[in-house]
Amino acid sequence: MIVAVDANRCIRCGFCETIAPEVFSLDGAPHAQVILEPIPWHLQDLVHQAAEECPEHAIQIEG
Repeated sequence: MIVAVDANRCIRCGFCETIAPEVFSLDGAPHAQVILEPIPWHLQDLVHQAAEECPEHAIQIEG
């Protein structure tokens, strides 16, 4: 699984980082950053949840 955050859509709401802090970070960036790739199987459900919860649909998942 590969994950990306669309910088043009992300509003830094923090849902993704709260749901999956091992995968997403807002630390010092203008938008959420993916900090772990590829996503291990045990975190994939959390990444899907973060994508569903994102109010701007800024998280894209491949694979």
